[in-house]
Amino acid sequence: MHSRFYNEAVFTLTVSPRTPLLIKAGGEGAAAMDPTVPDMNFVRTRRPDGREVLFIPGASFRGVLRAHAERLLRSVRPQAACDPLAHRKKRETYDLEKACTFDDKSSGPEAYRGACHACRLFGATGLASRVRVSDFYPEGALATDTRYGVAIDRVTGAVAHGPFELEIVTEGSFAGELTLRNFTLGQFGLLGAALLDVADGLVPLGFGKSRGLGRVAVEITRLAVRTLRDPESHILGVGALCDEAARRAFAVPGADRERLLVAGAHTSRARGLFVLEAAGETARRWLEAAAPRWVGELA
Repeated sequence: MHSRFYNEAVFTLTVSPRTPLLIKAGGEGAAAMDPTVPDMNFVRTRRPDGREVLFIPGASFRGVLRAHAERLLRSVRPQAACDPLAHRKKRETYDLEKACTFDDKSSGPEAYRGACHACRLFGATGLASRVRVSDFYPEGALATDTRYGVAIDRVTGAVAHGPFELEIVTEGSFAGELTLRNFTLGQFGLLGAALLDVADGLVPLGFGKSRGLGRVAVEITRLAVRTLRDPESHILGVGALCDEAARRAFAVPGADRERLLVAGAHTSRARGLFVLEAAGETARRWLEAAAPRWVGELA
């Protein structure tokens, strides 16, 4: 199915901290070369213009979305999301399935049908992901601060390590994009449900979640759903856009279940494609309307 284009949803997002935020650099990070940088420093990168900036890696944001989507799936049916860390020949606790892995001999339809619902959306070894997340770079200036912490020895109650410094972002915003391609309405709804929970501050990001860090606000500054067919004020899932042979091969829902009427839709044309656009509260209402679809698809 990845060899053809059916539909695509592009989310332009702005992430801003509700509580202090720390996406910790791996290892010692910049602190190893610059003694003025806190021990636990925010991850940095260098832009093409030579500026070094703090940023949120796309992998960090995507990992939080996948983990929460798996949590939602397992809450309805434990076998709906595999355990990526489980040994191939051993079933772990909580009745989780072993990790989805596929070799080169598996065809695309076979790998898709054999994957759990989480891996169908986010990918696995031998199965490409439908979700791509860019890095989030700062919009304007960021306000940073330093917090101090210690590690307590659970036996003696004394300080085992520290004090250490945490570099946190307290104010500002980061902008990036999330792309979902060739999706069913259930997959669109599952990703939307996970994204809305992050946006509402229910799912924190980064380091220090138990310390109160990492709760963010997410604003959808633009949502564009692109299709080859005129959507006629509907969000169309892949089942409504592919032929019957592809529907059977990939076991996607029928065309009658892959249409979602959305309010306030504006359709335009760009490069031969139909583009359904929304922003802000309108885009959020679209996600709220699509969110229940993943439960029905799971059933």
